[in-house]
Amino acid sequence: MSNFEDIATDNLTLLESLETSTDRVDIFTHPEIEPIGRTGFDREKLAPKPTYIEAGIEKLTALASALEMSDKIPQMVEIFRTMAASWGDRQIGEHAGWESYLSDDLSPFEFSIAFKQNRAELRILLEAQGNEPNLQSNWQAGLQLNQDLAARYHVSLDRFKQIEDLYVPKVADAKFAIWHAVCFYPDKEPEFKLYLNPQAQKKNLAAAVVEESLVRLGFPNVWSNLVKIAAQRGSDKDKFPYFSLDLAANAQARVKIYLHHYDATTEDIEQVLSLDRNYVTGDATEFCQTLTQVQGSFNSKPIVSCFSFVEGNDDRPAGGTLYIPIAYYASDDRSIADRLYQYFDRYNLPTLHYDKSLESFAVRTLDSGVGMHSHLALKREHQHRQVTVYLNPEIHTVRQIDSNLNQGVQSPSQSIEQIAWNYENNSIADHPFLQRLQREPANLTHLWLLFANGREGIVSHFTRRLASVVGRIDNEYIRCILTKQLNEELGNGDISHVHRKLFDRLILALDPNQPTSVSEAMLAPGRELSQRLELLYSDPNPYVGVGAAIVMEIRGKQIDEVMGKEFLTRTNLDRSSLLWLHLHEELEIGHANEALDLANSIVNSDGDKDAALKGAEMTAKALWNFFNGMYRVCFS
Repeated sequence: MSNFEDIATDNLTLLESLETSTDRVDIFTHPEIEPIGRTGFDREKLAPKPTYIEAGIEKLTALASALEMSDKIPQMVEIFRTMAASWGDRQIGEHAGWESYLSDDLSPFEFSIAFKQNRAELRILLEAQGNEPNLQSNWQAGLQLNQDLAARYHVSLDRFKQIEDLYVPKVADAKFAIWHAVCFYPDKEPEFKLYLNPQAQKKNLAAAVVEESLVRLGFPNVWSNLVKIAAQRGSDKDKFPYFSLDLAANAQARVKIYLHHYDATTEDIEQVLSLDRNYVTGDATEFCQTLTQVQGSFNSKPIVSCFSFVEGNDDRPAGGTLYIPIAYYASDDRSIADRLYQYFDRYNLPTLHYDKSLESFAVRTLDSGVGMHSHLALKREHQHRQVTVYLNPEIHTVRQIDSNLNQGVQSPSQSIEQIAWNYENNSIADHPFLQRLQREPANLTHLWLLFANGREGIVSHFTRRLASVVGRIDNEYIRCILTKQLNEELGNGDISHVHRKLFDRLILALDPNQPTSVSEAMLAPGRELSQRLELLYSDPNPYVGVGAAIVMEIRGKQIDEVMGKEFLTRTNLDRSSLLWLHLHEELEIGHANEALDLANSIVNSDGDKDAALKGAEMTAKALWNFFNGMYRVCFS
């Protein structure tokens, strides 16, 4: 164990006495706190407060010395000054109107150390900021930093320029615009990379932004495998927060995709990491259980995965990494360190380097707070484990110990009404398949495949399934609405206007464009969807079917809007063959409004809310995966 604990003991009583109802202690407003470690802040630097660049260099040089990279310090400091120029001269705590999302204590920089069997690498992640920081000014500051790095260190911006327009921030609630990172090695020159925000233009478009970025950068087949394996739980559970590029022009320069996995279990994470060609089954389970000791789902903060792709690897990633936001799964930093020592010893990782890093970095006792360790990451490199420790500088605040750790209890679910409004406001039209369908030239073969699968999955059995729910539901109001919809599906008694027959007429008009040979795989998405919907509509509890019907009508309206634009503005099909589309567009608007009424009636009645919620969520996931399957059929 490190001897810095002995040096810091006298501070513990003081830190405990400074606890407030805000659960944070500002270490810079209490100059009587003694420094800890060989390079801790001294009293002269605490009054007046140091600048961010001074604090950063203090931490950087301390870590470099601990990792036996002292000869690199002049270069490290020069690069850090360049990258931190937009905010470096501000005093710590000076309010600039922007709280940086990249670190837990809202600092604009964070350190990390990658520990391998025979060496360690030191990294810095930071956020460039405008004079009056906001998303737009920070984006411009990031672009300027790109130019500075290109001029000083000859980084390549070629790939960034290919996708730059996809990441220009347009929504006010995006967490960041652009981040930069530098990696320092003991035996080679530094390497730079940047991080972009797929949610910067619209949160629900993140998946489509990542997909289009991959296509533009020459990885057209990555998306299909990614969503089939690593993001197969649906858009509500597996989300895309970051997209990263190595700022280099060589063949090994990586494109990296990150995912947040909400309420994931170790079984889910094993499935996700199996996408990595280097992954060894069981690694994720052992790492998570050793470091977090959580037995259920991880819902305090989402587990993160990352997959890297290099030129020539267009199917499976060149590498995969698991990230644990460990500060949310441990009571204090002492327990995190103890678990890391155990893991390092087990796999012959450099415990001494880790111990010296902590000794140089810490300005408090490890058991007086939690958050110095922000994330822990695991990856396989040439079959050897690499563990990366992310160190939060804690220059603003120290997060106090949380005695109510989440031990795997599921997060509270939204109500069926909230879910319905969420699906109404976040359209399925943002799915990458439908987005790509619209951005590329009209392709009638793809449209035939989509409608043929739609017939398999939905249309052929829709009236029978809906009638089954109508016959079993015990709520007269719900029965009335569903009966009205059923009657309209059956043409209001006019067999020539039965929706299934009109749908078949549309497919008949598309038949000249069907593939020469239609394989089983081409119709697999529709058949898989049909199996899922059959189980939901026939569930013994009819409220499961009601939940399914709610989502089907909301999503139906959104899909019809996309198809209306596709057929009416981009094809020259005979308009008489489009009667199903015209009729559906008109009816689905009303049906979607009725779906919201259904959700509201369940909330305000004795209906089985949990069953309806299950039906809604499972149907939404089934439709999302249906379009994932259509992407594989049309674009892989």
